[in-house]
Amino acid sequence: MRHPSTPDSPPDKRLVTLPPIVGLSAQQQRGVHCVFCGTTLCTGAVRDLGPQLIEVHGSVVRWFPRSCLSCPKEQECR
Repeated sequence: MRHPSTPDSPPDKRLVTLPPIVGLSAQQQRGVHCVFCGTTLCTGAVRDLGPQLIEVHGSVVRWFPRSCLSCPKEQECR
C-alpha cells in the first residue's frame, strides 16, 4: 500500500492486451498482484496500466491493473 503523500505514477500508455478480468484474482483486479503472472507487487517496482472500466451486472465499475516492470508474460500479450 502506498503512502498517501506519494504521488501517483502516470499510467503506462503502451498498448498491452489485458487478460480477461473474469480469470483474474481479486488481488490482480486491485493491482496488488501482477495482472499477467500473479506475482505480489512491491511499491516502486510496478507498471501502472491505468484504470479500466467494465460493466458488471448493469453497473460500470473501475479496476486497476498493474504488472511487474519486466514481466515476461506481459511481453507475450503485445
